[in-house]
Amino acid sequence: MNNPKLTSPTKVARFLSSHDFKCKKSLGQNFLVDQNILEIVIDSLKLNKKDNVLEIGTGIGTLTFALSPLVNQVISIEKDRKLIPLIKENLSSFNNIEIIFEDIINFDLINFFKQRRATGEKVEKIVGNLPYYISISLITKILELNRYLKLGVFLVQKEVGERLLAKVGNKNYSILSLVTQYYSLPQKVHIVPPTVFYPQPQVSSMIIKLDIYKKPQVQVGNERLFFNLIRASFQQRRKSLINSLSNFFKGEISKRDMENFLIKVDIDKNRRGETLTLEEFAKLSMVMGEN
Repeated sequence: MNNPKLTSPTKVARFLSSHDFKCKKSLGQNFLVDQNILEIVIDSLKLNKKDNVLEIGTGIGTLTFALSPLVNQVISIEKDRKLIPLIKENLSSFNNIEIIFEDIINFDLINFFKQRRATGEKVEKIVGNLPYYISISLITKILELNRYLKLGVFLVQKEVGERLLAKVGNKNYSILSLVTQYYSLPQKVHIVPPTVFYPQPQVSSMIIKLDIYKKPQVQVGNERLFFNLIRASFQQRRKSLINSLSNFFKGEISKRDMENFLIKVDIDKNRRGETLTLEEFAKLSMVMGEN
């Protein structure tokens, strides 16, 4: 379902002006105003009428409006209360939309998902046009809720998308890449130019789809140890693996023991931490966890 008023830059500008609403750069308020991109986002969600979908960032209701006829319910979280009159004007005709005015960073997502399950209205899909300033911390937070979710589709800055997707050997390979690929299968859906937003941002964006694993595809034993290994390896990414790990675990694990762990999993101690794959970190974590 399409509302032409919400997918035309000229009409959106006029609509915002009629409410004397000024977009806040600090909140990353760049509203999607392109029907084609809207449809790509929606298609990526693989929706059915039984779905309950969580949307991050209602904005002026463009995506919310399009989702509503396709699903059982849309629950949308919006930080900016100054958008209330604009949202009411665009969405008041729907009876399956719930707007929660909260800051998503402080919102208790665990309690939200638990309550939804308790009422038999579980939410397993999540979508949003994420502001740059919260995108990395928010995606990490969402992935850690993998026991509740199946699928996430997000509009993020292209640079963030590249970090989520990066494999070993790529300059964008990072802690974020490994965390994302531990919890999900990330896929690039589409590169999005600045022209499809109002106001236009300075950079391109990416639609990224995360197929979230109920159970990660690699066994790590102790997750805390696994993530500490990754953190240690990337905090001093130019140092040899043995030096990075020995410094991080100083006082807990001797350098000799660390060398033995690396020998057991056939990893050269002189490699740099940034050259290890997800599977290698998992193997090392398993061996260290057994001792």
